[in-house]
Amino acid sequence: MKSVLTACFILISQLSFSQSKNAKFSFSKINYSLEYPSNWRLDTTKTMGTVFFLFSPAENSSDKFSENANLIIQDLSGQNVNLITYKQFTENQLQRLISDYKLFESVIVKSDNKEFYKINYSMSQGQFILNVKSFCFISNEKAYLLTFTTEIDKNEMYKIIGDEILNSFVLKN
Repeated sequence: MKSVLTACFILISQLSFSQSKNAKFSFSKINYSLEYPSNWRLDTTKTMGTVFFLFSPAENSSDKFSENANLIIQDLSGQNVNLITYKQFTENQLQRLISDYKLFESVIVKSDNKEFYKINYSMSQGQFILNVKSFCFISNEKAYLLTFTTEIDKNEMYKIIGDEILNSFVLKN
């Protein structure tokens, strides 16, 4: 009987741990929403012109870079900018301004219920070589630029989480 109770306790503990590990928080504003892992830290202080940052927990005491997601909203009023012109401008700017820039993907994505510009590239920033994946949505003369950044050698480890965050983004216009 003790072994059955012990087995039940272990099973319940495992299920609880698995659920909390995969738990999601939702961040919602009037015009957009997204989901992110519950163990990530949300920063809405508008650092560096962002609407928010999401920071991954440190992997260990020597982890010097927090993988992160952020959102920037740009006012495009009167500029007649669409996804094609935004894509061209972004590619030109990144190529000119970023050291060790390497483009992996730059495409306009059309799915059933959304259209957006997706870009994936690597770059150097200080001691780090970073992988950057961004989705840009344009609505009501505003660009919503959602970006997920990892150290290049940790990109595969964070790929699923990053894609979940990016793909959870919904404009509510």
